[in-house]
Amino acid sequence: MRQFDPDQPTAHITTQPANPTLSLVDRAPFGICRSSLARDRFESVNPALCKMLGYSEEELLAMSLSQQLYASAPNRAEIIDLLRLERKLNAQETVLERKDGSLVRVRITAYLTANNDGVLDQVEAYIEDLTEQSALEQQIRAVQKLEAVGRLAGGVAHDFNNILVVIKLSTEMMLGQITPDNPLTRPLLQVSNAADRAAALTKQMLAFSRRQVMQVRVVNINCIVSDTLHMLRRIIGEDIELVTKLAGQLANTKLDPDQLGQVVLNLAVNARDAMPDGGTLHIQTANVELDAAYSQTHPPVQPGSYVMLAVTDSGTGIPKADLPRIFDPFFTTKEMGKGTGLGLSIVYGIVKQSGGYIWVYSEPGLGTTFKLYFPVTYSKSGLVPLRTDGAERPNGETILIVEDDSAIRANVRDCLQHLGYAALEAASGEAALELCGQHQGKIDLLMTDLVMPGMSGHQTAQKLSKRYPGIRLLFTSGYTEDGAARRELLQEGTAFLEKPYTVADLARTVQWALRARRQHLEPHGGEDIEVDVS
Repeated sequence: MRQFDPDQPTAHITTQPANPTLSLVDRAPFGICRSSLARDRFESVNPALCKMLGYSEEELLAMSLSQQLYASAPNRAEIIDLLRLERKLNAQETVLERKDGSLVRVRITAYLTANNDGVLDQVEAYIEDLTEQSALEQQIRAVQKLEAVGRLAGGVAHDFNNILVVIKLSTEMMLGQITPDNPLTRPLLQVSNAADRAAALTKQMLAFSRRQVMQVRVVNINCIVSDTLHMLRRIIGEDIELVTKLAGQLANTKLDPDQLGQVVLNLAVNARDAMPDGGTLHIQTANVELDAAYSQTHPPVQPGSYVMLAVTDSGTGIPKADLPRIFDPFFTTKEMGKGTGLGLSIVYGIVKQSGGYIWVYSEPGLGTTFKLYFPVTYSKSGLVPLRTDGAERPNGETILIVEDDSAIRANVRDCLQHLGYAALEAASGEAALELCGQHQGKIDLLMTDLVMPGMSGHQTAQKLSKRYPGIRLLFTSGYTEDGAARRELLQEGTAFLEKPYTVADLARTVQWALRARRQHLEPHGGEDIEVDVS
């Protein structure tokens, strides 16, 4: 560290003889300096401070602190006033200006001491660079913001799906009672089609909020990528070269293959739009180990073994100011009418719900890389057998509808009665228990919403199943909040109907649910599917 002699010109700065204390200061990982308030100059600086600010030692010792170092002169005045009042600073944060004009956030710990004349003029300071901490804080804030937006989106989608159930069932019931040439047929079909488009939108919102139903399997990502290549080539066009580099012996992971296919397609569409004049799209897979050092700089990643999927384009890149917002729902830089802003939001939601992580690296003019990490799994697929063969006609079975929304209860009741079932209604789990007791358990199927005030659908099903072991179960929801409860209840032989649903969906799922327990005791055929909504 060099010392400043006020009686000598700056050009004649000399180096003091080495000593143990000086060696420790020179090797310190944070800035250490001494300055004079009266002269507004550094008197000594260490190499770490020079590196932090981008100046040489000579330049730092020659500069005016009040004019050249602080990003805000009033901020320095406040710090000096506080130092004179308290004679010390305890981890005071401020912003300094580097030689290249960029700003660096720092934390200063300083002490005000007397000089040789007994005047309180000497400032000894320790300066910590908070750049890395600021980046981590920004990442955490981004995650928290997306979590909050996801909860909002999930809540809106839940309420909206309840409305769509009423619209869909009502219009389909009316269409079933009129002839095609009826004047009401066309407007009813328009209502039904509009409800379908709204349902697709809420499904995208649920994907972002991580509350959609997923059919999870143990899969190899290489197989999923290979299956999508034909469609990818059609989507990206002939002026974009598609290059794949799939790792041999790629480990398995556990996710919904259809949802991951959607992720790959969304990223490909995003890449295509970033290369309007053509380019190259790279898709790569690899087995990776993320260590503790990586997890510390990429919260909330946990150390462990992962399968990486990387999608890289040679396009225009993403402006630095837009990077923190790219996963926000409805955020888009495209022209009006040329993008919904949901593509990357859906990608984010699917990756997070699959237990994975996603990071984006981009430079304007140099392209963009999305890296997705999914935990490696060594477990076998725990598949739930679903039979899809043969339909059974209703035979007057009694179905208890448990739903806190009165409009949905009425519509579902009318549909079930029209299909040939006997239907009972309960507005809550408590009312369902009482009603089931009045009928002495002679109820064939409990159809209950999962999310209800008071007793949840899961709790209602548990209590009724214990009292009446023969009752079948059918759960419905627009979204669900308790992942652990869902994994417990969506077990072998349990049916689930996602809102909004059609009359055909309702009829098919009720038929399957009524024969599910008998099917469980018999050898099964058909497709193996594991249902998970975590």
